Amino acid sequence: MADNVQVVPIEEPAATATATATATTTTEPETKSSDQMESQRDKPPVGMLVTIVNLCAIGVLPIFTFFLSLTLLGYAVWLLYMRSYECEDILGLSRVQTLASVGLLAVFVVSNAALFLRRKFPMPALVVMVVILLLMMFIGLAYAGVNEMQSRRFPATGRWFNLKVMDDVNWNNIKSCVYDKGACNDLFYQSPEEKPYNRRKMPPIKNGCCMPPETCNMDALNATFWYRRKDEGPPLETEVLYGGMGRILSDCELWRNDWSVLCYDCRSCKFGFIRSLRRKWWQLGVFLVVISILLLISHLLIFLATFWERFKGQ
Repeated sequence: MADNVQVVPIEEPAATATATATATTTTEPETKSSDQMESQRDKPPVGMLVTIVNLCAIGVLPIFTFFLSLTLLGYAVWLLYMRSYECEDILGLSRVQTLASVGLLAVFVVSNAALFLRRKFPMPALVVMVVILLLMMFIGLAYAGVNEMQSRRFPATGRWFNLKVMDDVNWNNIKSCVYDKGACNDLFYQSPEEKPYNRRKMPPIKNGCCMPPETCNMDALNATFWYRRKDEGPPLETEVLYGGMGRILSDCELWRNDWSVLCYDCRSCKFGFIRSLRRKWWQLGVFLVVISILLLISHLLIFLATFWERFKGQ
């Protein structure tokens, strides 16, 4: 009996080693996964950045640029259908107004064509828009009076107005038109108690053509009659002398109480007519400058977003 007894070897250490190895193998992926999560937290969200850029390139920026270009269409339609200022056609500004409207419509079409072709021809679309928008900004600066390089032949600018209106032949036609339109007629129907020299509430052309300048120190008996104060003549600084050609009458001396004369020959009347016209063209200049800057920035951002999208797609 004692000889048949077999001794079975104890395998506990092997099992223990196997369990230890299994435990180490199971804990190593856990530590690796935790390290990867920490490293991913430290890295910037590149995927989210690419998604935002793609969203801007595909939807947000083109939609914003399209709605921004709609202002060009609206302003062009407004210029086409707005009523021109009285006597403005004498200077040929109605044709200039039509050309400005057609130019705004052309920029609107080119801008949206560049949006449509931005994926096929991104660089040519950007170059065309930059050239057009820089030209539009230059014209806007001239109309707004910021650009000092205004040419006398460039219509509807400050120098152009001074050159045209100060010409005697042109002014005779303008003066007749202003008189025929009855620019001062409503003043003759005011009661004597009303004060027609409240100039702040009057349009520039009424202020300059329908009453004497403030420097003349004249008082109004009523809306149709002004008289000079006693012992006061016209201010000396308003008198201009030409050597050998005699003295040019000042605005104070040109004033007449005759309703057909008034101050239509005064320089103040000419300046009032210029100010009446310049306001519309100054507003156009400011609009051109602002919209050209916004469109230039928008198209540049679309170009960068499109190239970023192509770079990430490779």
